[in-house]
Amino acid sequence: MTIAAMKDYFSHRELGDPGGGGGVCHPGPPWSSGRGKLCLLFETRAETLVGHQPGEVCFPGGRREAGEKPVDTALRETWEEIGIPAEAIEILAPLDVIQDISDRVIYPFLGLVSPAGVAHLAASAAEVKNVFFVPLDYLLDYPEEVYRYTVSAQVDDSFPYERIGFPKTYPWRKGYMDVPIYEYQGHYIWGMTARTVRWLLNQLRTMEGLPPARKRP
Repeated sequence: MTIAAMKDYFSHRELGDPGGGGGVCHPGPPWSSGRGKLCLLFETRAETLVGHQPGEVCFPGGRREAGEKPVDTALRETWEEIGIPAEAIEILAPLDVIQDISDRVIYPFLGLVSPAGVAHLAASAAEVKNVFFVPLDYLLDYPEEVYRYTVSAQVDDSFPYERIGFPKTYPWRKGYMDVPIYEYQGHYIWGMTARTVRWLLNQLRTMEGLPPARKRP
């Protein structure tokens, strides 16, 4: 698997915008080491970020500021959180936009961090507990571990059932959300970050003609 192959595979992709205001923008950049090994770069949120998922593993990211494009937010947040300047990141492609049940919209980007960019790594103590790399080969070989929870409609008494001609016992459909989990050296990658990782891995398997992920025993 090479950077050139990734560029070619993702060259057709364009960023889709589902609308709305600010979003959380994540560049999930593979890193090319001196030995040519590709990795994904993650951070662990500082424990002091009360109300902002302290201690969780994620990609650098944050809320879009007025007038910013999602890719600009991704690059700015990467600089602010882990010290890698925009000029050290080559954006390869936007990935699929994802949205959670609370209407947060995530605009992930696939980017390549240069060796000079890696040398600039400096986590912001106010926002980041630590930074770590996970080899792409490790993730591609990781047995898939996915959990699922049910999402049910919570409809209050103000809903106009009578006006639309249906009873209060109307059988609202239920949905579900998959929660993948990846473990690496004591770090647990899950939630929306893991959903982005899972999507990327599936795309790379398709690109390389690899079989689907192994199921966890």
